[in-house]
Amino acid sequence: PKNERLWLAATRQERAADPSGVDPEAIKAADALLSKGLQECPASGALWAEAVKMAPRPQRKAKSVDALKRCDNDPRIIASIANLFWQDRKVDKARSWFNRACTIDLDIGDHWAAYYRFELQHGGDVAAAAVATRCVEADPKHGELWQRVSKRVENWHDDAETLLKKCVAEMGAGEA
Repeated sequence: PKNERLWLAATRQERAADPSGVDPEAIKAADALLSKGLQECPASGALWAEAVKMAPRPQRKAKSVDALKRCDNDPRIIASIANLFWQDRKVDKARSWFNRACTIDLDIGDHWAAYYRFELQHGGDVAAAAVATRCVEADPKHGELWQRVSKRVENWHDDAETLLKKCVAEMGAGEA
């Protein structure tokens, strides 16, 4: 099927089959599904972002370059690359890539949450407050985590800043 969401879900399901992340068969199966998905949907930013995230550490830079060539200016890929810089402790580069991801598509709350979490860790309260203010102005409505949090009944009337903080808290509980 030419549906990026189905390929992404299938890939994540295969990866979830091995919670330890060390079973070579599960890794191969997830890679195979992701490769098929990228053949079916070569311009899918979501699949490319997942490919960058799943790639072994030495191959991540090459995979991110390929992703940028295929779908230039896709905010999901740019946020994925920002996360790579964050993992490598390249703080200034990560900050500029998170800013770029949030500027390209103001409506993806997941990117705002990751950027806010990054600034809490590396920029301090003033920088985090600036990101929160920009998020409130953008009033995002999309993103996997953002929608999962915002559509809970207890969160229906929460403003963007409260949702941002709840998303960051949920990210800290296991997602990155």
